[in-house]
Amino acid sequence: MLGFPPLDVALAAVLLLASAGGLLSGEVTEKPLALTLPVAVVCSLCLLGRTRAPLLAAAVVAAANVVQALWGSQSPGTLMALVIILVVAYSLGAEAEESVAALGLSLLLTALFTTEWLDHGSDYAFIAIELGGAWLLGRAARSWRSRATYAEQHQRDLALLAVAEERSRIARELHDVVAHGLSVIAVQSDAAEAALARDPALAGPPLRASRALARIARSGMRQLLHVLRADDPGDRTPARGVDDLPQLVEAARAAGLPLDTEIRVDPSLPAGLALAVYRIAQEGLTNVRKHAGVVPTCLEVVGDPRRVTVRVVNDRPAVAPVTDLSTGHGLLGARERARAAGGTLRAGPTAQGGFELLAVLPVDGTTP
Repeated sequence: MLGFPPLDVALAAVLLLASAGGLLSGEVTEKPLALTLPVAVVCSLCLLGRTRAPLLAAAVVAAANVVQALWGSQSPGTLMALVIILVVAYSLGAEAEESVAALGLSLLLTALFTTEWLDHGSDYAFIAIELGGAWLLGRAARSWRSRATYAEQHQRDLALLAVAEERSRIARELHDVVAHGLSVIAVQSDAAEAALARDPALAGPPLRASRALARIARSGMRQLLHVLRADDPGDRTPARGVDDLPQLVEAARAAGLPLDTEIRVDPSLPAGLALAVYRIAQEGLTNVRKHAGVVPTCLEVVGDPRRVTVRVVNDRPAVAPVTDLSTGHGLLGARERARAAGGTLRAGPTAQGGFELLAVLPVDGTTP
């Protein structure tokens, strides 16, 4: 019906039939019928706008009651008339802003006090209590609805935040899995191309290293996709961990990096910490290849019951490195991983002209 809410239409129809039926059947003796029937119709139809225009509905109902009290035998006093007034008072409290709701309640109180005075009655306190009670009940319903809406919006915001964090995690994983392999493969491809120009037999080692790194990157991508496709959040196991550090070291050495290592860490570290250790070590070695080239490098991953230390330090580069594939996101991702694990990460040049990456990660998640 003209787009009105179904509940309002049904409420208006029921009260209209009851009010008009009582007057037309003679059960209600309010006279004259030419006045009381239009008043009943107008008051009932006002309920159609109780949610969209509650102040207008209250003003019309108030005016209709005063009009009947002035020119009729008495003001509307039936049960249906009382129900209409209480519904309008409730709707004011539930649907209108506080100032508008207060103004509407004032109009209703003024109108009913006026009709009570014209009818020579004295039930002013009862009128104030019943109208005020319905109005306060509406305000309570509005407050509850607002809290429910806020809680729902808060849940949506938390879900969006979780999605954003997950996307950031995925982006870091993609960087770690793909960028590391591609950057080293690019360096090995350059070396193979240079070897082909001098002696094709020299191109074998860098090509084999590139093939091994491509397979490692492909395996990492498959594990990452498995993580992302898992329906059960508890099945999202890390793609890498401390058990994969020897493979990372072998790949770096196969790529030509002179690498000394010291790895003494408990393989049963928490999954998140183990992943952070691996990725930070991987990022440190990747940065060496990107920014320093093939220079002597040391990787230390040492753990005790309280903390795990990851240190990657390289000598001064002999020539300017190739940095075309550098995005600047690697160290940022490593620092975020360290912070997420409750640890710290420091990266910067050494006094000898090399570069050092040092991360300290607590085993129990507290600040080391």
